[in-house]
Amino acid sequence: MFTLQPVESKKKAPKGVYVCPTYMYPLRTGSRERPSFVIAAELRAGKHPSEFWTKRGVALLLSIGV
Repeated sequence: MFTLQPVESKKKAPKGVYVCPTYMYPLRTGSRERPSFVIAAELRAGKHPSEFWTKRGVALLLSIGV
């Protein structure tokens, strides 16, 4: 017999913070060989809740200087 115990897999963002996805390419989906998603950056949400930015699809896009 065994008992299941829930474990938090990731921390929740603090209030007033938007967890913004960062992509390498404008096409967010990328491909299997070259995924576009890089990291989730925690940004201050300002006067709006994080849901405000999520509904608008706000994301960061990297630019490589040549």
